[in-house]
Amino acid sequence: MRPRGAKLAIPQLAVTPCLCLLIEADSGLVLIDSGLGMEDMQYPSRLGHANIMLNTCPNMDETAMRQVMKRGFKPEDVTDIICTHLDRDHAGGLPDFPWARVHVLRAERDAALDPPSFEERDRYRKVHFEHGPDWVAYEDQAEGLWFGLDHVRAASVLPEGIVMVPLQGHTRGHCGVAVETGDGWLFHCGDAYYSAGELEDDTSGMLGLRVFRNLAHVDRSRAARQRQRIKQALAGCDGEITTLASHDYEACKRLVAEAT
Repeated sequence: MRPRGAKLAIPQLAVTPCLCLLIEADSGLVLIDSGLGMEDMQYPSRLGHANIMLNTCPNMDETAMRQVMKRGFKPEDVTDIICTHLDRDHAGGLPDFPWARVHVLRAERDAALDPPSFEERDRYRKVHFEHGPDWVAYEDQAEGLWFGLDHVRAASVLPEGIVMVPLQGHTRGHCGVAVETGDGWLFHCGDAYYSAGELEDDTSGMLGLRVFRNLAHVDRSRAARQRQRIKQALAGCDGEITTLASHDYEACKRLVAEAT
């Protein structure tokens, strides 16, 4: 996405990806978020009125479906999708994998299927759920701590080393997903923050971003607490956690460069 006016007002979001993770496990492939879908690329009107500002740039090759195939897998190899939340740009690809189990916090699933407010009726798109996803819904009751953060251990159908971390605030059931890589943890924080600079002590130069996130979050104060909790986890993890946010283009480029 290339949000209109962002280059001047919110330069951190001038180019806004919808980043997903693909995990290769013995039992199959696990997606974290599904991004925008194939039909969204063909018919952007599916994304609702907000897309006038979000300005999605259709590109079939960037969809999760095409990226999975590009890596030599079959779409059917994706057995499970864990959604940080169900906004249009995170759940649009669900119809491309209708056989997959969809793991999400129960509060998020319920809000998406029966939006309790006008704003939420726009952010959740019915077309993304019309195929009747095979939901695996989790209560947000903590099963323990992960680097000081409450966590919900993913169901036994998923491989070991995947942890769901409730981070409500952006939406009612927003969560992060941590994946053990063998060299530490990669923590996909969804929309708990937008730019890695938000996790620094000095956030000067981010006025536009602060205004935007205040408009985007269902519960602004709770979302602010979640960012603080992530910062505390990073401070106490002795370098074991690498974070990634869904729309942080610069962090994504850096991680890819380091991996290659």
